[in-house]
Amino acid sequence: MPMKKKLGIIGGLGPMASAQFLSLLTALTDAKRDQEHIEAILYSRPDTPDRTACLLGQSTESPLPNLLDTGKCLEQMGAKVLAIPCMTAYGFYDVMAETFSAELLHPIRETARVLSAHGIRTAGIMATDGTLQAGLFQAALEAEGIHCVVPMPKHQRIVMRMIYDQVKCGQPVSLRSFHAVANGLRQQGAERVILGCTELSVVQQQQAIGEGYLDAMAVLATSAIRACGYSVRPDYRLL
Repeated sequence: MPMKKKLGIIGGLGPMASAQFLSLLTALTDAKRDQEHIEAILYSRPDTPDRTACLLGQSTESPLPNLLDTGKCLEQMGAKVLAIPCMTAYGFYDVMAETFSAELLHPIRETARVLSAHGIRTAGIMATDGTLQAGLFQAALEAEGIHCVVPMPKHQRIVMRMIYDQVKCGQPVSLRSFHAVANGLRQQGAERVILGCTELSVVQQQQAIGEGYLDAMAVLATSAIRACGYSVRPDYRLL
């Protein structure tokens, strides 16, 4: 049996996404009693400066000090594996990985590996402006030989409204708008659409969006379960 490790969650980016990540972590672990679940510590830091604004040069406030401080605090509490339920935060991955002694999971790269393993050759990306501008998913997908497409500008504006004006504000998302973006990506050749922002993962958890999506936060949850020495429920499939 692999050694069990404590999971540290750098959370609050945003708060609802962190809550949904804990829910996913619990639901996807192959456990039949309380004692068989992962020992996890969620440190919610909603005061962390906006990741997209920093990556786009719209703010001089960097989220890095908070991210590093939170990770170090989690390490001091015994965390050996770290997860961040915020895809845009991975724009700062290199500095964090060099700083932390704990294993920092990388759900974006793992998402690309999952798609490659399923023979997907073209994927669409729904994510924040910051994630797209930094090319985080694009680089990971290209490394796996997968072509990627992104929303047209008018559709990307819809994505940002869904993330910032709806999910982060506790408001319902219009499925009509959601599907307009996804269908636009499919018309560009996407075989699967990546939910590349944890706020979009919240939409999938709260509403029936149909098939044809890969949730990057679910990828992060399954990666965390395995990295901590546990098993994913055998009946669960990412795709």
